[in-house]
Amino acid sequence: MSMTSRERVMKAIVGEEVDYAPVANPIPCITAELQDKVGVYFPEANYDGEKMAKLAIGGHTICGFDSINLVFGGGANEAAAMGCEVDWGDQGNLPSVLSHIWDHPDQIELPEDYLERPPIKACLDGIRIAREELGDEVAIIGKAYGPWSLNYHFFGIENFMLDLFRDKPKAHAQLRGLTEFTKVFMRAQLDAGADTVTHNDLITGELVRPDAYPEFLQEIHQEIAAEMPAPIIFHCCGKSLDRIKYFNESGFACYSFESSNDAAEMRAQATNIRLCGNVNTTQTILSGTPEDVEKEVFYALDSGIDIISNECAVPPNGKLECVIAMREARDKYYETGRHEKRDEV
Repeated sequence: MSMTSRERVMKAIVGEEVDYAPVANPIPCITAELQDKVGVYFPEANYDGEKMAKLAIGGHTICGFDSINLVFGGGANEAAAMGCEVDWGDQGNLPSVLSHIWDHPDQIELPEDYLERPPIKACLDGIRIAREELGDEVAIIGKAYGPWSLNYHFFGIENFMLDLFRDKPKAHAQLRGLTEFTKVFMRAQLDAGADTVTHNDLITGELVRPDAYPEFLQEIHQEIAAEMPAPIIFHCCGKSLDRIKYFNESGFACYSFESSNDAAEMRAQATNIRLCGNVNTTQTILSGTPEDVEKEVFYALDSGIDIISNECAVPPNGKLECVIAMREARDKYYETGRHEKRDEV
């Protein structure tokens, strides 16, 4: 059974049989070294579609991943399109959002020209360019922030966190109002040629209790997943083993999770969702060795993780050799027959 990279990723996302586990990047994997090799740099690659596509394609041509990922900033494009102040970063820094614009849900309004605003249009142009260049061989993964995370940018994280406790109707109204931003951007990326989109909603254990998910977000997620014409990857940073039982019912096909969660424990509890992860970025890829990466990849595959990937965005000062080592370790795992020993257990 031989598959293209695109087939491998898309089958793995929905739990179908694959020839071997794909290595993908549903979360950005752009280092300063990769920028040098491609000859394209932040900040321009964050708001120029042609440069965004060229840099993203390096994830396949240089790193050997089965996918590429476009939209490198964490909600920065959505925020900039609506007038938030954004630092677009530089070769050594990812974009960041510096200001919020709203304080009441009545202010939320999706502009008719939202998809034509330059920070959004650049992402869609980048996907179209990448699709034309890659054809059907490589999976293209877009990215769209969900309403929970958009709240951090549009209303301010501290304000939103306080509203969750002091004014729940307001928090619900904000989440409902921002949902359309996510749907429109996600659907537009799929229409532009993305095979799937990573839906980032950072309802992490470091911020809120686990039952905040069914109270505030689960119904919205189920609605988004049901309306999209492709399987969607869900990403949540931080500790989430205490809420995976809820994520199982999100409607999303695949969950991208961090290394603060043990891969084997996550596999045991993720009963209704495929798993993508979870090589550590802030230590292993930043300051570790390819051998360290190999250990984590082997453990993830032994644990039954469906797609190997970086746990979260790779720091630009992370080691490119450690990024490439994820794919090399996957290859070695199958070449040495370790997968056969796993399957016998």
